[in-house]
Amino acid sequence: MSHNIYLTGFSGSGKSTVGKALSFLTGKEFVDIDLMIEEIEQKTIPDIFDCEGEEYFRAVETDCLKKISIRTNLIVSTGGGLPVDPVNVEAMENSGCIIWLKASPETILERLNIQIENTGVANDRPMLISEEPLERIKKLLDSRQDAYKRSHAIVETDRKNVEVVAEEIHRRLVSWEK
Repeated sequence: MSHNIYLTGFSGSGKSTVGKALSFLTGKEFVDIDLMIEEIEQKTIPDIFDCEGEEYFRAVETDCLKKISIRTNLIVSTGGGLPVDPVNVEAMENSGCIIWLKASPETILERLNIQIENTGVANDRPMLISEEPLERIKKLLDSRQDAYKRSHAIVETDRKNVEVVAEEIHRRLVSWEK
């Protein structure tokens, strides 16, 4: 199977960590669009949001996706808001399979808090800065539901470790090849 696998979902759903594990299982190269953007812009995503704004960030994100979508055999971790733009969904649909890594707002908050504890960085998710983070997550997740539902497959990630999720996706990919 030479098409790309696009992992979508909210921040904290496991796109990057599952993507790396899935890359190992499939032998496909892993690409994280957020890291690609930071490398191109020579700024962190929060700095891009602060200096250039969300609209600029989304334009760079779409440009990166276009570059990725002409390649093959990739496991791609997308930004949480990337599939909201129908142009991005079309690019992914035309070059691969979209998998939504679905997690509850409570799981997302728990994972993001663990990430903050592990990295010491509390503001690397500009869309989530809020006095009430759970409510902010619920609101953003609700606004993105329709976009995420356009995926070819949904994989629940609540109460599952990275390896279990990656293996579940891998099994699905193998069955789709048949």
